[in-house]
Amino acid sequence: SAGGAGPADSAEPSGTISMATVTAFEQVVTAYNTVLEAVGTLGAYISAFVATNSRDEVAQARQSELQQQLVPLALLGTRFTAWIGSLDVAELIARSPLAAAHAYTLTRAHEEARHLMSPAEEALAAELNTSGAAAWGKLYSTVASQVMVPLEQAGSVREVPMTIVRNMAFAPDRETRRQGYVAEIAAWERNAVPLAAALNSIKGQVNTLARHRGWATPLDEAIHDTNIDRATLDAMFAAARESFPDFRRYLRAKARALGIPRMAFYDIFAPVGHMDRSWAFEDAAAYIVRQFGTFGPKLAGLADRAFRERWIDAEPRAGKRGGAFCMRLRGGESRVMSNYDPSYEGMSTLAHELGHAYHNLNLADRTPLQRATPMTLAETASIFCETLVKEAALAEASPTEQIPIIEAAIQNACQVVVDIMSRFLFEERVFTGRLERDLAVEELCVIMREAQLETYGDGLDPDALHPYMWAAKPHYYSGGRSFYNFPYMFGLLFGLGLFARYQGDPAAFRAGYDDLLSLTGMGDAASRAARFGIDIRDIEFWRASFRMIRADIDRFESLIATQP
Repeated sequence: SAGGAGPADSAEPSGTISMATVTAFEQVVTAYNTVLEAVGTLGAYISAFVATNSRDEVAQARQSELQQQLVPLALLGTRFTAWIGSLDVAELIARSPLAAAHAYTLTRAHEEARHLMSPAEEALAAELNTSGAAAWGKLYSTVASQVMVPLEQAGSVREVPMTIVRNMAFAPDRETRRQGYVAEIAAWERNAVPLAAALNSIKGQVNTLARHRGWATPLDEAIHDTNIDRATLDAMFAAARESFPDFRRYLRAKARALGIPRMAFYDIFAPVGHMDRSWAFEDAAAYIVRQFGTFGPKLAGLADRAFRERWIDAEPRAGKRGGAFCMRLRGGESRVMSNYDPSYEGMSTLAHELGHAYHNLNLADRTPLQRATPMTLAETASIFCETLVKEAALAEASPTEQIPIIEAAIQNACQVVVDIMSRFLFEERVFTGRLERDLAVEELCVIMREAQLETYGDGLDPDALHPYMWAAKPHYYSGGRSFYNFPYMFGLLFGLGLFARYQGDPAAFRAGYDDLLSLTGMGDAASRAARFGIDIRDIEFWRASFRMIRADIDRFESLIATQP
């Protein structure tokens, strides 16, 4: 029950934890984990229907009902944090094996308790969120997934889903890419007013709650939530800014390869080079299983099971959410949604998402509280698996076929470093502006365009950017998590650093890798990285990861120069 008195409502003086408190703690944590396990499976089940068909009114209704039911659970979670904050955590850990097994969770809860409002205020915030940020986020998902785009081709106009239009960015023909870009921008412009209202409302709520909870800014709260510190973020961003000239060099080289004077935003995903290998979905599945097998049977077995048991919803279709994601369902099972494109990039994305599934498999024996992995470490296995298939594909390819493979890897790195930085700058500036007032559609577009100019620089045509990227990216519309961007950069660079260590000593790496994945929710990012001799607060680590990307860019330029 969310009401009434209980162990989470009373505090004990430090150093006087009684046996009754230890017993109560163990009962509460056991019950809490049981409920979180059930809710996680139920939420994933319903989300799978909504994400793959936003027109499913039954699933939408069940999701709304579940959100209502989660309010009392959120209140209990807040009370649990407050209770832990009132206890001597070190003594509790020393006296209870169950507490010791959840030591990191308890230490974080003790710290987070300092950022709680009063119980009544937290209860009100949780209840209002259902009709506040959560409702605005649902509005965004519904509107964005149901946008139908008028598209003129071969002299006739037909309406197609936004996912189809966005996939036109991968077309080899530049005019097709341009048509898709123009149609997409126009469609977002037509739907911009409700999306801007959603964005303003969500960011306004986050600002308000962060202030009342004692966070200096929403970014400070996000840094804490991702289990890193400001020194780590600053070191990574400093190295990222140093890399911008290399990425701009890559974009100019890609323009030369495409035979165009300058890259436009709609050219970013243009295919370069040619591959004779087929990447139909069935071929991609077989290739991924085979390459995962070079690392080990457990990884290959996970991928084989995912394809065999149809864990993957792959085809683009009307009403389906864009992009790709993986979510845990139960035990070691996951479900993957993608909008599969029969290209190397499509195969690589599948490998990436199945990396998340492998991470989930290694977390299967942890309790829900133990496997609460921060976003910074959530990309560890996915980047590793993506890099595994990339290196295998490069080793098998002719120089001509190496071009699209290596370009896909650099293209992804450019998105995760350069584009992510633009999205970070946009969000940071929106939070600042939102302190004063609502931001109009045109203002949001100006902020996004300025962020893209600051990061892409002369690598892209300034007259062909994407000012509506704020409307295209669903991450901005999560009320429960802000700055859903820089952790991807961390994940890529950390994953590359781990892969380098795998190449240096495969046997030693295999011996500790699964253990690392199983512990990602049981320590901060710095301590997890230290297990592999990595200091994430040192800019040199991040520079070393960028050297790997720079080597790919050098190789890409050399390959392009040899082409007729």
